[in-house]
Amino acid sequence: MDMNGWYGVGADLILTDPPFGIDFNGRKGNYNRDDSLVVDGYREWNKEEYEENVASLLEVIERNLSPAGQALLFSGWNNSGAVSRAIERHGGLRLNGKIYWVYNFAPACRKRPAHNVYEIFWLVKGHRYTYNRRCSTEHCLSGEANLSSFIFKRDYKRAMPKYPTRLPFELVKALIEHFSSPGDLVFDPLAGSGMVGIVAGVTGRRYLLGDVNPNALAVYRSLIEYYRGHYMYNP
Repeated sequence: MDMNGWYGVGADLILTDPPFGIDFNGRKGNYNRDDSLVVDGYREWNKEEYEENVASLLEVIERNLSPAGQALLFSGWNNSGAVSRAIERHGGLRLNGKIYWVYNFAPACRKRPAHNVYEIFWLVKGHRYTYNRRCSTEHCLSGEANLSSFIFKRDYKRAMPKYPTRLPFELVKALIEHFSSPGDLVFDPLAGSGMVGIVAGVTGRRYLLGDVNPNALAVYRSLIEYYRGHYMYNP
C-alpha cells in the first residue's frame, strides 16, 4: 500500500527509512553485491520533490501515531536539510533530538570521501513518550548507553533475495528497545525488506508494515526464514 493510504493505525512507534533521493536502485557495482539477487520495483523519490515527499510522510506519521506515540525517521546527509525544513513547516510533530548511526559500509568512491553516517530524527507528538535507558545489544552491554551515536555494522546476507535498502538487525533492535515497550505497536509505512517488523516480532512487539513494492515480500519472507532459524521466530 502507498504510504498515503494509511489512517488511524494508532502506532506507539513509527520507524521508517525513506528513499534516498539519489537515483538509487541498489544494483551498481560499487555496492559490492550480486545485482541478480536485488528485486525489482524499488521506487526512488525525485530529488527536486524530496522535501514535499517528506512533508507527506510527516502527515502520515502524525495521523497514524497514538497520542503518546513517537517516530524515528532516517535520513542520509544529503537530505538532512530537506527533512529539517519539512519538520519545521509541519508543526504537528516536535523534534525531540537526533541520533547518528555510524556504519562500516560506504560505496567505493574515487573523487571524494565516502560518507558513512545516517541521521535519525526523533519526533514526538506531545510530552508523553516511551524511552528506555538500556537495550540488549552490544551498544548498551559494552558500557554506558550513548543515545547520541550508534555504531552498528551492516549485516550482509549472501545468496538471498535483496532489497536495495535494508537496515541491520542490531540497529533496529536497539532503536525498538530504547523507544518502545513489549506489546507496543510498531509501524513502518515504507517497510521495504520488512526488517522493522521482523525485529519488532523478535522483541515482543506487535507490528504493521506497508510498502508500494509487491516484490519486497520475497525479501521479507526470506528474512523471516533466516531469523526463524536464529531466534525461533514465528511471525
